[in-house]
Amino acid sequence: EPEVQRWIFQHEVTRDFLAKLDDLLLFLLPLYEREGKAYLTIAIGCTGGMHRSVTIVNELGKRFSEAGYRIRIHHRDLYRASPGEKG
Repeated sequence: EPEVQRWIFQHEVTRDFLAKLDDLLLFLLPLYEREGKAYLTIAIGCTGGMHRSVTIVNELGKRFSEAGYRIRIHHRDLYRASPGEKG
């Protein structure tokens, strides 16, 4: 949802969080590769699991895919019913 993404990224704290997470991953990924590890699992959560975390994970996936890493994204809670909803 583009309007949700715009709202999330308009906040400086979101951009700061992503910058710090980028720095951490850019530090860790070469170390994992050097040790011969085949994958690194990263989990990002938020209260509902349908907006903020999805937006952050998709952005991380895009950035690291463009940097040449193989990315697999699984949104565990994206299609679950919200509290109070039936389904």
